[in-house]
Amino acid sequence: MTSTPSMRRTGIDIALTFSRQFLAGLMQLGLLLIVAWGLGPEGAGTYAVALLLPSILSQLLNLGLASANVYFVASRQFSLAQVWVASRDLVLLMGVLGLGVGVGLVLLMGELAFPGIPQMVLLSALLIYPTSLMAGIVSGLFQALQDFRAYNIAVLIQPVLSLAGVCLLWLADQIDITAIMTAVAVAHGVALAVALALLGRRTPLAATGVARMEYLRPAISFGLKVHLGNIMSFLNYRLDMFLVNLLAGPIAAGIYTVAVRLAEQLWMISQSVSTVIFPRLSAMANDESARRAFTPLMARIVLWITLVAAGFLAAILQPLIQLLFGSEFVGAVAALLVLLPGIVLLSLGRVVANDFAARGWVGINMVLAGTVLLINTIANLVLIPQFGFLGAAMATTLAYTFDVTVRLLLQWRLLGVPWWECMIPTRGDFTMIKRLFPKGKK
Repeated sequence: MTSTPSMRRTGIDIALTFSRQFLAGLMQLGLLLIVAWGLGPEGAGTYAVALLLPSILSQLLNLGLASANVYFVASRQFSLAQVWVASRDLVLLMGVLGLGVGVGLVLLMGELAFPGIPQMVLLSALLIYPTSLMAGIVSGLFQALQDFRAYNIAVLIQPVLSLAGVCLLWLADQIDITAIMTAVAVAHGVALAVALALLGRRTPLAATGVARMEYLRPAISFGLKVHLGNIMSFLNYRLDMFLVNLLAGPIAAGIYTVAVRLAEQLWMISQSVSTVIFPRLSAMANDESARRAFTPLMARIVLWITLVAAGFLAAILQPLIQLLFGSEFVGAVAALLVLLPGIVLLSLGRVVANDFAARGWVGINMVLAGTVLLINTIANLVLIPQFGFLGAAMATTLAYTFDVTVRLLLQWRLLGVPWWECMIPTRGDFTMIKRLFPKGKK
């Protein structure tokens, strides 16, 4: 088991990362509130669906490089300078390529792929893609260095600026969906500039003469497996929203978006833990006993904290949605209640997935993500026509439950870790938690 000081540091880093994600979540929720208040359910749906375009492009073209960077830098196989130069040049190329693909898609197939979404809105949203792609690489390097102060600063700036920009539009009575997209795109650009300035303190940004291919060969080999898994995981997270818009229209998508956004606030717990433990687990490559104890501990903590938070959210859900969004969005209550079991279980599954990735077993994550995507797609196509956005919530929970069940069984078979070790708290957990918060001297 890792030492108490190490666990204390892990706890502090998780707390800081969670605080940042909580604030970012509030900012994103505030932005969605303004869109919903100003433009109604259809506007909220248009906003959410338009954001899928830059998000999908970023997921398709990042090549899993950010995860590869974390793995190779945290395990000290390559230097920060070499990793940055190789990543920078490749991402600049992918940025230009992605913009071309995105513009072509909007002009030629926009109405077919995004029915009901204006072309100018999609083009405005497309501006987010290149900056978000590079920002993901930069923040990943801070994660690899376990510099979570810089990491959290770099990631928090964008939602703060996005909310501020949209608030200004609202106060000036200039709020429309194209202006909102432009404000969010500008916020992404400024956030990237700040992140680069922070990274420039650790390594020269304009460095050249580094042997790029020496790093890119293993990085792309590792990253592509992560990449394919991430694409399928992203589609698992967003496919339901796309299909609801396609099969039930923007109004249904707007209501379902509220349910998804609120449910995903619970993911901040597992996201903050995953951000911290992936480089930690990668650095434990030569200490299997520490890794063998660390992963189930983190899984138990994530599961139970998320479960308690989900119970609290369920208890206040109906008045919360009516207060924040109004009676037009009350249908989101039932959808969110159906989503909650899958959200809680997948939070545990993310911890196990990080353990697999830190061992280099990214192929397992990729295959499992593909299987889950297939299940999710079939279930959505069957259930949405019958139950609308509620069917999308059913399909999502079904897919997530399958994902976690298989991960726990694989962990048991491959590593000898019984499923209950990742779910049932032990007396030692409470002792460890007490040690993280020692009493002051009298």
